[in-house]
Amino acid sequence: MPSERYVLSDQLLLDGQLSKDGSWALLLSEKADIYLSDIRSQSQILTLDAAVLPSSVRAVLMDKELSIILVAGNNTLQIWDIKHASLRKQFEVNGFDELARVSALGLPSSGRLVAVGMTDGSVSLFNVDEKQAHRTVLHTSNIAYVNFINDDKTIVSASHDGYLRVWEALTGNELYSISFPSRVSTVALNHDNTRLFASDSLKTQLIIGAHDGEVLTQFDYLSRFKWFRHALFIKGAPYLLTSSAKSELSLWHMQSGKEVNSWNVEAHSMGTTVLDMVELDNSDVLTLNSEGIVEIWDINQVQFNATQQ
Repeated sequence: MPSERYVLSDQLLLDGQLSKDGSWALLLSEKADIYLSDIRSQSQILTLDAAVLPSSVRAVLMDKELSIILVAGNNTLQIWDIKHASLRKQFEVNGFDELARVSALGLPSSGRLVAVGMTDGSVSLFNVDEKQAHRTVLHTSNIAYVNFINDDKTIVSASHDGYLRVWEALTGNELYSISFPSRVSTVALNHDNTRLFASDSLKTQLIIGAHDGEVLTQFDYLSRFKWFRHALFIKGAPYLLTSSAKSELSLWHMQSGKEVNSWNVEAHSMGTTVLDMVELDNSDVLTLNSEGIVEIWDINQVQFNATQQ
């Protein structure tokens, strides 16, 4: 059972994100409106109506510390200022294929660059201040994940082509790559960017050294045709939390690769999914689902419950 529960929306959500400190939630509604909410007071900090957003929102990304929200349409990137509730900048985004559309967004802690993954396998890096873009193609299919490993210098990208690649942002030079049997579905970095978790859509789940690509652990997963949507490294403990394609959470021991415990978030329909997960400093984990429900889970209690089974 969760220790706390909050309902932030009476609409189903297309997408959503929790702030790193677990205080805010960014919600993309079925009507394509965007809401930024304070979780515990359940009050709205910012509302962006669909009329001021790209006609087809494909990705959103919030950074509370930078006080910005990224909103991407098919070929448009908007940067919204949270504090002033204003549109700071807007870019046109294109791939090499004229039919390419935005599929993923990444942002370093500095906020100087924005990485935009496209459906044709290209990644465009935008210098926010100079409005300059540099395009790199290391994949042959839809970019499922893109992020920065050490601020502006190194990027990790993963694609439906089955490859995870780590490369230099400035030159596009590849540092290493890992091939998966099927499309990469999940990538997560730990809190100090030294380890990566990556999973494909069939049965391969790896923990990797982020800087050298060394495979550290492979998970022992019995359900062959289930895949993970999200993953979260637990700080100060040898555990990884994953969410399934729907509403199941699983806690894994990273050294043995064994599942410790599994349970479900609250769900009122078969299509309910986990949209995001973050960990607080006290080892509590927040989950946000597609029904707008935030739940808080005590990971220490989850571990204890596993020993009693």
